[in-house]
Amino acid sequence: MASMSRNQRYEQARKAKGEKKVTMWIPENAEVEVRQMCEFLCENPHHVPYMARSLVTGKFKKAV
Repeated sequence: MASMSRNQRYEQARKAKGEKKVTMWIPENAEVEVRQMCEFLCENPHHVPYMARSLVTGKFKKAV
Protein backbone atom coordinates (compact mmCIF):
# COMPACT_ATOMS: atom_id res chain seq x y z
CA MET A 1 0.00 0.00 0.00
CA ALA A 2 1.41 3.38 -1.02
CA SER A 3 1.88 6.09 1.59
CA MET A 4 -0.26 9.23 1.52
CA SER A 5 0.94 12.34 -0.27
CA ARG A 6 1.57 15.52 1.68
CA ASN A 7 -1.70 16.96 0.37
CA GLN A 8 -3.67 13.86 1.41
CA ARG A 9 -2.20 14.07 4.93
CA TYR A 10 -3.07 17.78 5.07
CA GLU A 11 -6.66 17.17 3.97
CA GLN A 12 -7.04 14.25 6.40
CA ALA A 13 -5.82 16.46 9.27
CA ARG A 14 -8.34 19.18 8.36
CA LYS A 15 -11.17 16.63 8.19
CA ALA A 16 -10.11 15.31 11.59
CA LYS A 17 -10.68 18.86 12.94
CA GLY A 18 -14.26 18.68 11.68
CA GLU A 19 -13.66 20.87 8.63
CA LYS A 20 -15.05 20.27 5.14
CA LYS A 21 -13.50 21.27 1.81
CA VAL A 22 -15.97 23.12 -0.44
CA THR A 23 -15.84 25.11 -3.67
CA MET A 24 -18.08 28.13 -4.08
CA TRP A 25 -18.41 31.29 -6.14
CA ILE A 26 -17.89 34.60 -4.34
CA PRO A 27 -17.83 38.23 -5.53
CA GLU A 28 -14.32 39.34 -6.55
CA ASN A 29 -14.55 42.49 -4.45
CA ALA A 30 -15.27 40.44 -1.29
CA GLU A 31 -12.60 37.75 -1.69
CA VAL A 32 -10.30 39.02 1.05
CA GLU A 33 -13.09 39.41 3.58
CA VAL A 34 -14.59 35.98 2.78
CA ARG A 35 -11.18 34.32 3.16
CA GLN A 36 -10.56 36.12 6.46
CA MET A 37 -14.00 35.12 7.74
CA CYS A 38 -13.39 31.48 6.80
CA GLU A 39 -9.96 31.48 8.47
CA PHE A 40 -11.47 33.03 11.61
CA LEU A 41 -14.24 30.41 11.70
CA CYS A 42 -11.72 27.56 11.29
CA GLU A 43 -9.60 28.95 14.13
CA ASN A 44 -12.67 29.69 16.32
CA PRO A 45 -15.07 26.75 15.84
CA HIS A 46 -17.53 28.02 18.47
CA HIS A 47 -18.38 31.10 16.36
CA VAL A 48 -20.74 31.43 13.39
CA PRO A 49 -21.20 34.24 10.85
CA TYR A 50 -24.34 36.26 11.47
CA MET A 51 -24.21 39.83 10.11
CA ALA A 52 -23.00 41.45 6.88
CA ARG A 53 -22.11 45.12 6.41
CA SER A 54 -23.14 47.08 3.32
CA LEU A 55 -20.22 48.72 1.51
CA VAL A 56 -22.66 51.39 0.28
CA THR A 57 -24.45 52.42 3.47
CA GLY A 58 -22.22 50.92 6.16
CA LYS A 59 -25.31 49.42 7.82
CA PHE A 60 -25.41 45.85 9.10
CA LYS A 61 -27.96 43.30 7.99
CA LYS A 62 -28.71 39.81 9.23
CA ALA A 63 -26.93 37.51 6.77
CA VAL A 64 -27.87 34.06 8.03
